[in-house]
Amino acid sequence: MVVELSHAGQPLTIDVVIGCGSEVRQILGEARSARSIWAPYIFGIRAGNGEGVLVQSPNICGRKLDQQPMPADFLPVVFWTPDAGNLEFMVAYLNEQAYLQPVSKLAFHKATFTEATKSDYEAWRLSRWKDNIVPLNNRDDEYGKKGEFFHGEGFFPKGDPRTELMREISCHAVLRVPIPVAAQAAIHERWPAEKPHYWLLDWPTVNALREKYPEEMGRARNNPQWDREIPGAQPNFSQALGVNRASGIGHIVALSSDIASGRGLRIPYRVDTGYPWASDRLRTQQTLDINFDTANGADHGFAYCYRDMWSYYFKSSGPAREVRPVDQRFFIDGQLVGTLPGAIWTAPGAMIVDRDQYLWLPDYFPFPLTHELARMQ
Repeated sequence: MVVELSHAGQPLTIDVVIGCGSEVRQILGEARSARSIWAPYIFGIRAGNGEGVLVQSPNICGRKLDQQPMPADFLPVVFWTPDAGNLEFMVAYLNEQAYLQPVSKLAFHKATFTEATKSDYEAWRLSRWKDNIVPLNNRDDEYGKKGEFFHGEGFFPKGDPRTELMREISCHAVLRVPIPVAAQAAIHERWPAEKPHYWLLDWPTVNALREKYPEEMGRARNNPQWDREIPGAQPNFSQALGVNRASGIGHIVALSSDIASGRGLRIPYRVDTGYPWASDRLRTQQTLDINFDTANGADHGFAYCYRDMWSYYFKSSGPAREVRPVDQRFFIDGQLVGTLPGAIWTAPGAMIVDRDQYLWLPDYFPFPLTHELARMQ
């Protein structure tokens, strides 16, 4: 895979040889089975100004390129980080429009694919592979003990909170979708009297609407809507099948009836509990700030990738995702737009309404930078 980009106006090429293999496993009570795995799942290089650019390798190890050529406009998920030496914060490009925004650090040109041999792979490991900026353990640790940077568990020294379960790096965003016609009146009547541009709907209200309008509000599972997106679920970027483009291609999702994330506009956000800006102040803090960015085109298909350390600072003794009550404050471009008092769930605990025209639907399970069948090496 050769990905051609521009960074700060200068050409930047990322050359990756994808290694394919298989994993045999025995689950108690089942027959032995084998499944295909591939690596590297994410590979990155240094760019100018100390920044880094990374790319997700697509899941193509079962694909014969002579019979199933890759789309000419295939668009992989690409990441930018302000510090190539510290990947705890990255920005994911999840829509082709993201590259066209003033806030963008990159321009995308094309990705091309050719078959490679084992000797090609070994030569690459001895050359370009050494430019990889993804922190790595040895292969045995990664394979058997989940000792992998993005996963967190087993990678960092004992006592580092990042090494505990559920500390993986994920990419956080909300999906901006039009308010379904059937629900417009019900939502409009809840618009505050002063008619603010942005306002909040609490989850009891949202859930009641989803029960009443399951198809329109995305309640029906695995039912693609809004250009093959599905709201309120994990986007399928984690399946490493590429980004759905305006052409309707750009990806390798097999069935036209399946979810193909990418054409929806995602708006990035970060929370106080995100590493590395989280600190022990959160143990007594009574507020939890959720910050969304829209300025300079930030609302056109980006996500912020970081570890949400909520369970380290806020987890109660109750259900797995329950936290001690705090007042969630919602900020858009630094301006407070609403407060949800006594929230007892992880962020965001309310839905943002854009006038009476659009909903900002959260991806309940943010896109993780790990995959069950992929490795970093």
